[in-house]
Amino acid sequence: MTTVEINAGICGFTTLVYAEKTNGYNALFRLESQCPNWQKVNELLGGQEMDLMAELFKNRQTGEFHSILLETVLKTIPHISCPVISGIFKALEVSAGLALPKDAAICFKE
Repeated sequence: MTTVEINAGICGFTTLVYAEKTNGYNALFRLESQCPNWQKVNELLGGQEMDLMAELFKNRQTGEFHSILLETVLKTIPHISCPVISGIFKALEVSAGLALPKDAAICFKE
């Protein structure tokens, strides 16, 4: 299981992402979050198996992107810049062995 902790910034909310490979390039996640919006995403998608090739990559033939996670986030989360979005995708990617675990950061410099 891959676990990621995301401190979202000025809102002060922390979200834990637990991602787990099921089989092949399929995985599932669940969230623990102080944010009511991310709690809603967990209610909708937490524990649901996802095809990570469809979630993470565009279709090579059509160039279209079909992500259930992103579609749900766009309907549920009030602002697109929330770093939890990319944190969930990274956790899923690492859980399936499609990427290596490495911390990332957004740091503001004055």
